[in-house]
This record gives sequence, structure tokens and C-alpha cells, in this order.
Amino acid sequence: MATLYVRNFPDQLYASVQELAKDADISLRAEVIELVTDAVARQQQLRRRREAMARIKSRYDRFHAPTDGKDTLAMLREDRER
Repeated sequence: MATLYVRNFPDQLYASVQELAKDADISLRAEVIELVTDAVARQQQLRRRREAMARIKSRYDRFHAPTDGKDTLAMLREDRER
């Protein structure tokens, strides 16, 4: 396993993590690993959602051509008048 050193870690944050570890009855190391694992998983999920939304928007844009500012009602009237 890799070793991670963090310089200038805020004292208040360190105390908060220690308290969380104590409440969960686990070591500080285990609590930090759990917190980082959860944060990374959330970020990966957000990235996947953004990518999925971009794919959906791309498909939507391909199949919904712009109407040059005309609404559908105006387009129907125009077709009927032909």
C-alpha cells in the first residue's frame, strides 16, 4: 500500500476526523480511508452523470434540429397554407 503524507492539515479538521473515528470505534487511519473512499466515489459518480447528460444532450441536439425560431403552431399553419 502507498503512504500518504499531508502537510499543513488544518487542526480543526484533524480533530473532527479523530472524533468521527472515535464515534465509529475505528482507527484514525481507517476513518481517513473511509472518508476519502466515499469522496472519490461521489466524484466519480458525478463525473459519470455529467458524461451521461452530455451524451443525452448530444443525441437530443442531433435529432431535434433548430426551427429557426418558429414555433410548431406557425409551422403547421405554414404547411396548411400550401
